[in-house]
Amino acid sequence: MKFVSHLDMNRFMTRLINKAKIPIWFTEGFNQHAYLNFAVPLSLGFEGEYEILDLRIIDPDYSNSQLIADLNAASVSGIEFIKACEPVFKMKEIAFAEFLISFDNITAEIEEKIKNFFKRETIITQKKTKKGGIKDIDIAPLIKKAELQDNKLDLILTAGNENNLNPTLVLGALFDLEKIELYYEVKRTMIYNKETQSFI
Repeated sequence: MKFVSHLDMNRFMTRLINKAKIPIWFTEGFNQHAYLNFAVPLSLGFEGEYEILDLRIIDPDYSNSQLIADLNAASVSGIEFIKACEPVFKMKEIAFAEFLISFDNITAEIEEKIKNFFKRETIITQKKTKKGGIKDIDIAPLIKKAELQDNKLDLILTAGNENNLNPTLVLGALFDLEKIELYYEVKRTMIYNKETQSFI
């Protein structure tokens, strides 16, 4: 499922909701469509275990527990719905995302290089702009946490705003500046607000 694009996931969710006969609110106007909003799009190839979908139910008697039951009954292997609740925060309050990066077995030398990389006061790399250009960016201030243990790197990065930092940009800078190359897999494990509270 991690190789399903964000656009295709939106299409999938619309069809899943129709299949499950969820009483969802549709936008008004000539071209009506189901109102669905993912909190932070998940990059292609990333696994996610805390993905937030915002939708509006129009039936006041339709419970959150029934919503979860109906969605899971209609879903496919690899996509599971865990919890439904009333929103506590607004989407614009999203500030960080946590990722678990799993590497192949790494040597003590490479482990030391990774730890030294995240001790740098500045980490300059290049990032594509929305207009298709390239600009230099210091990503060090955008990394809130970086802990390496047992071949797994726990990262908390800025998210949900103009300073959204993708872990592939961090890993690309790591591999380039420390002259290493590793196979890795990425899992997003949590989304936070600016106080590092779990976002729901």
